[in-house]
Amino acid sequence: MSLLGKLRFTDSGIIYSIRKAVVGTKLGRSLANRFLYRPGMDDKAFIIKQYRRELGETPDLDHPRNFNEKNNWRKLHDRRPILTDMVDKYKVKSIIEQRVGAGHTFPLIGVWDRPEDIDFDSLPDQFVLKTNHSGGIIACRDKATFDREGAVSELKDLLASDYFVRFREWAYKDVERKVICEKYMGENLTDYKNYCFNGKLMYTFVWENRSQADGRKPVATFCGAYDRNWNRTDIELGYLSSDKVVPCPPGYEEMVETAEKMAKDTIFVRVDCYDFSGHIYVGEMTMYPWAGFMQFKDRKWNDRFGELEKLPYEE
Repeated sequence: MSLLGKLRFTDSGIIYSIRKAVVGTKLGRSLANRFLYRPGMDDKAFIIKQYRRELGETPDLDHPRNFNEKNNWRKLHDRRPILTDMVDKYKVKSIIEQRVGAGHTFPLIGVWDRPEDIDFDSLPDQFVLKTNHSGGIIACRDKATFDREGAVSELKDLLASDYFVRFREWAYKDVERKVICEKYMGENLTDYKNYCFNGKLMYTFVWENRSQADGRKPVATFCGAYDRNWNRTDIELGYLSSDKVVPCPPGYEEMVETAEKMAKDTIFVRVDCYDFSGHIYVGEMTMYPWAGFMQFKDRKWNDRFGELEKLPYEE
């Protein structure tokens, strides 16, 4: 993985500090936009350049075949407004309720345009803050000791992130950025990332999250990818991993049904779910895993996923 890739995907220790120093200030973001992300560059040209930097090869975006190529093709050609609502962690709650039913999203406590507008006194003793368009969370376990000023500063940084400029992830381009507060759901949650191709769940990637003392985004460990029959595959990723065999979650059948309802009318989408004693919650939806530059250790899986993802002109 390239240095830029490490700065993007690592969320702990020295690398996190470097990344925050680079893009966590107005000057840093300005320099990154100018020299790394080049917002004025043609989207296709930028994607090709980024693809070379991340994966060491030139993509075929005119006749894409593998998973990463097709996901970058979709950035350029699948620009339906519904995709923007799906990646919006606030608006997607309504879509989940419409398609799956009530009670399948983390309960919403509040929503604000600016972190300075948060009335912390009105919030419960425990809660989670996040922005609706980017990764990262701030978990409050005890409001009496919670660093409110630090949270506001962190949320400002998160609001300033721009996945469209950074990686040309089109679905995020017009998300109306907000801060949302959700119910605190506990520690060390297991994240089931369901890869849905043309509306059908085919693989589930399991990630175990280790909560951090400061409440910042948990440290994730990849615990294998499982097929639809919950057989562990030999998929390996360029990321912190474990050989642990994860049992099939008790609500797996409901998870499959939920993910496929959410994936209706999409070419590809990753539906991230959580299983609480057999009851399924949808956390978020991702259109371009790893921003379209997924690090498979064995490229056969990049090719295999590409075969599964049927673009409109292939059907």
